[in-house]
Amino acid sequence: MKNQPFLTDFPLTVFATAKRRWQATIRQASAIVTRSSLSGYAVLFEHVLPGDFLARIDPTSRQRSLGHRPVFWAWLAQILESNASCHRAVSHLQSWARTCGLPAPSSDTSTYCQARIRLKGSFLVDIHHRIISHLRSRTAERDQCQGFNLKALDGSSMQLMDTEVNQKKYPQPSVQKAGCGFPVMGVVGLLDLGHGGWEHFETFPNSHSEITAAPCLLKHLGENDLLLGDRGFCSYELIALCDARHVAVLMRLHQARDRKLDWRRGKKLSRYERLVTWKRPQQPSGSTLSKAEWKALPATLTVRLIRLNFENRAGEKATLTLVTTLLDSEKYDGIEMADLYARRWDIELKLRDLKTTLNMEKIAVKTPEMARKSLRMSVIAFNLIRTLMQSAAAEAEKPVWHISFKGVLDLVCASHESFRAHAGKPRKLREALDYLITVCATKQIDVRPYRSAARAVKRRPKPFPYLTAPRHQYQEIPHRSRYRKTA
Repeated sequence: MKNQPFLTDFPLTVFATAKRRWQATIRQASAIVTRSSLSGYAVLFEHVLPGDFLARIDPTSRQRSLGHRPVFWAWLAQILESNASCHRAVSHLQSWARTCGLPAPSSDTSTYCQARIRLKGSFLVDIHHRIISHLRSRTAERDQCQGFNLKALDGSSMQLMDTEVNQKKYPQPSVQKAGCGFPVMGVVGLLDLGHGGWEHFETFPNSHSEITAAPCLLKHLGENDLLLGDRGFCSYELIALCDARHVAVLMRLHQARDRKLDWRRGKKLSRYERLVTWKRPQQPSGSTLSKAEWKALPATLTVRLIRLNFENRAGEKATLTLVTTLLDSEKYDGIEMADLYARRWDIELKLRDLKTTLNMEKIAVKTPEMARKSLRMSVIAFNLIRTLMQSAAAEAEKPVWHISFKGVLDLVCASHESFRAHAGKPRKLREALDYLITVCATKQIDVRPYRSAARAVKRRPKPFPYLTAPRHQYQEIPHRSRYRKTA
């Protein structure tokens, strides 16, 4: 009976010592902070990432001012606000703590940066899957094509900080001298054109071809998916692997095959369509398959070629040759397939939103692990904005790609703080979210299909020379406020 607890149902803030009352008060306030009222973004996106879900997947049981959930929302705010500095994120944490009556964290960003490093990858993966499930469940039928889920594949790159470990994993371009460039992380992304969200990303050294990382994305495809890709991905290996998974493909014919194409060969389906059979070539040097896996690929592959004329950016007539594994020309009309391939351009626009609008083209991290984690966070931020765009498109009865990503992002960043007053008030929160979506529905893109503009830079750069030697060895030779040859 000595260790038998008594008065267990009474709060520590009433029946306890002064020290324990103060500790209980801090714990209660901390619990409020780390649930839904942590930030305006947490309240705004509560319908996608509710507080109980984040608490369930949080690998840490102890509530801390720099735990997983506070750091996640601070990092998310950092990315949504044009990849702001860590000082900006720490200022957010200090403001939230002060509002809730908690001790404010230190202004030193090193503690926050260490907390970002401690953020578990599994925690971010669970959040990503939750958002993707939310987007998939609300995909409209008008965003599909003949029962197919449209997926697009493309590659890009991001610049990292010049550290030894980054250079080892993602080396700088070979044309640059050592110490004069930055590591470049190549990325290949899979985009769902139905809801516009990024399904997955794979990274690779930019010195390698993007086709080497593409097979890793195939596990995220299913039977009802139609994969669109440019000619850089049109390889025998990738098409055969997709065919084995019953995934249809629609790609532009690779330039090496296009140069040697004999249109007289194969079975004629129409004036601009033919069925041809490809033989398995010798295994290329960049293949990711073993010799046994390469031999396991089918010896032949039957595809349909569609060749049409079009006008390129220069206004000149050119020929577009497409390859698809959808062999039925009556069910899948060739002209419709060409129009469908034009939707592949959407992935270029989404890469621009990710890299330019969110300012993620340059990632200020010192290790490859943090680079991949930053990429994951930027995808989460992008997809959360897509959830609002999806609801806005349904409100406006328009396709989701008619809604402006930049317009919705600006509205979210301008109004997220007003949502903090609605934490714990479901009716008020629902009204505020409905109004936000109504305004988002007005942020529509002015579609100008025949607009043509030169791809040129108007602003002149500063007249500084390029760094041709490591900075500690570089000698600057100025002359009359102008720069001449430097050593």
